[in-house]
Amino acid sequence: MEVTEEELTVHKIILEQGQIFVDEIKIHELIEYELPDTPWEQLQIILESLHSFGLVRKRQTHDERVLYQARTKEIAKKLQNLDEREFEIYELIENSERKGIAKSEIQKQSKIVQSIVESSLKSMQDQQLIKEVKPKNKKLYMLFDIKPVDESLSRLLYNNGEVDTIVVEALKTLCYNFIFHRSFPKDLDEDGIYHPGYTGYATLEKILQCIHESNLITDCEAQESDIQQLVDVLIYEGKVVRIFSGVIPDSDAMNIMDTNQESHVMYMARKPRAVSNAWTPTPCGRCPYFKEECTEDGEISPSNCVFYPQWLNRGISMIHEVNKSKGKGKNVMDW
Repeated sequence: MEVTEEELTVHKIILEQGQIFVDEIKIHELIEYELPDTPWEQLQIILESLHSFGLVRKRQTHDERVLYQARTKEIAKKLQNLDEREFEIYELIENSERKGIAKSEIQKQSKIVQSIVESSLKSMQDQQLIKEVKPKNKKLYMLFDIKPVDESLSRLLYNNGEVDTIVVEALKTLCYNFIFHRSFPKDLDEDGIYHPGYTGYATLEKILQCIHESNLITDCEAQESDIQQLVDVLIYEGKVVRIFSGVIPDSDAMNIMDTNQESHVMYMARKPRAVSNAWTPTPCGRCPYFKEECTEDGEISPSNCVFYPQWLNRGISMIHEVNKSKGKGKNVMDW
């Protein structure tokens, strides 16, 4: 039995989402362009087939949503050569991600005898499916193309067991500035925002690329999981919000730490707001000359201000438009 063209198309679409788990509902939306009118039941059959060929990983959330992550064709082809016990061991190693897993833990979780575990590990190492690493005098196993945690940015964020605030703040500032410059249109006023379907906001992948290109970090390679920690801090500080599919979610209705939703996550900055008062919405409230130089008999005065009439006329025009849309023949302040 071979993989069908339809199944390969779905696999390609999931693979294009990167190394993340994608909700099956999201997959159904993503395939609409290339495989229009695909019934939900047919998609389930396709996903199960891809899973049986080793082309996707499968994970179920606490609320019974099913997520999928694509494997490359090269990896899937190697997995076809594994027997059932070897594949079970491979999945345990795969799920350990960058932390790795000890041989004793593999035996404990799989309940497979030591001799078979050892021969399976040797076989998969020969095929370059997994590798052995030895951080801090431990022997761990992880996927062949994954870097261990201690080779990543994490060791830069700590100095003698304490958080290195200088490094953390520098990286946070870089992340925030990158997110900020992709959050608001440059050709509109300070309160301008993008339309609801806009998808050009910052993503973890783009933030990571920015950090690499900045050369702020030179002696190790940052991973998306490292950047996620920094962005999460910005979220807790109220400087950044998560956006899902171009829509700002209701912060009261969702858990901002729900990483199962990362398949279509972007980030938008929150603008710092000055302390406001009753004058703030008017031009006077934001005029740099109002306090010191604006006087009735001076060169700059309320009577010759060009900004106040513009602001007032703009408000009157808006009232006209509202009344017109409501079918009213006269100007009414409809509070």
